Amino acid sequence: MKIDDLVRRQHELQSEAADLRADLALDDVLARHGRVTGVGSAALGLMVWRDLDPTVVCPTLDTGDVAQTGALLALHGQMREVCFRNDTGDWNSDPRYPDGLYLGLRCRNRAGQRWKIDIWFVDEPDRQPDLAHLRDLPTRLTDETRAAILLVKDAWAGRPEYGKGVSRWDIYAAVLDDGVRSPADFEEWTRRRRTAPTSE
Repeated sequence: MKIDDLVRRQHELQSEAADLRADLALDDVLARHGRVTGVGSAALGLMVWRDLDPTVVCPTLDTGDVAQTGALLALHGQMREVCFRNDTGDWNSDPRYPDGLYLGLRCRNRAGQRWKIDIWFVDEPDRQPDLAHLRDLPTRLTDETRAAILLVKDAWAGRPEYGKGVSRWDIYAAVLDDGVRSPADFEEWTRRRRTAPTSE
């Protein structure tokens, strides 16, 4: 897909995302827990598929309250699936991330298109990477780097390693820190990373 088409699709997806948030009254539903912030590709203007990532900063994490919100969202006519996950205490196995509660939504918009919504509830926002990216990345994005990110993300969207061994944050780092400008550049970047010696 040409870059002009990717940019146009990005804007269309952002518009769809805003409509879906309104249809689900998502901000109103989540606001009773704390401050709702849109993060990820929709907030950064880097969308290549239908995916939303709100993060909710809570005074405290309340498992029961979040589970009730999941049950409420499950009743919406556009909702197919709601998944709850507890990543607090002993369940939090990654020290890079704060304790959090997660709701994963699978739904449709009014046009029948399928969307994925990943909602995190956290009470230590300074430790939450997606909030840090929202603070740091916008000032580093130019037309050139935005185009490069969209090209690489589009090329990798259907690959089995994407979301597992390779993340969107890898793409952002490769473009913004290491000068990657094309899918071929990123392929070489990932190859070098795989073969780089690890420090003891």
